Amino acid sequence: MRKLIKQDVAVLRCIHKGQAHKTSKKQLITATGLSERAVYDSIEALRAVGLPIMASRNNKDSGYYLAETDDEKQAGIAQYKKQIATEQRNLSQLEQTDINSYLSAVADDPVLWRELGSDLLEVTTTSDGATIRIKDTL
Repeated sequence: MRKLIKQDVAVLRCIHKGQAHKTSKKQLITATGLSERAVYDSIEALRAVGLPIMASRNNKDSGYYLAETDDEKQAGIAQYKKQIATEQRNLSQLEQTDINSYLSAVADDPVLWRELGSDLLEVTTTSDGATIRIKDTL
C-alpha cells in the first residue's frame, strides 16, 4: 500500500457521501486535472486506507460515492461481483479460443468474410491452398 499523496486528497474532496450524490469519472478528471489512470490510482489508494468508495456502473447514472450505509456498501459490492463474473466468463472464453479456427471460420463464412475479411485478414494463395493471417493494422 502506498502513502496517500496530494492527488489522492484532491480526488477525495470531489467524491460525495451517499449513492444519490455520485461524482462521475469525467467530473473527477475535470475537477482535479488528473488523467483517467491517475484518478483510478487515487481511488485505489483511498480504498486501501479503508474508505468505502463505491462505483455505480449504471450507464445512465454512473459515478463514485462514499457509502454511507451498509445497504449502499452492499449495492456497490454487488456491482463489482457482477463485473468479476463477467470478466471470469470473458477469460474462460478467451482461453478456449483457437486463433487458427477463428481465422478459418471467417474465411469459410461468406457473411463474416464480406463484413470483416478484407479489412481484418490477409489471404495469401499457396500451392496447396492459402494462408490466412490477421493484418497488422486495421
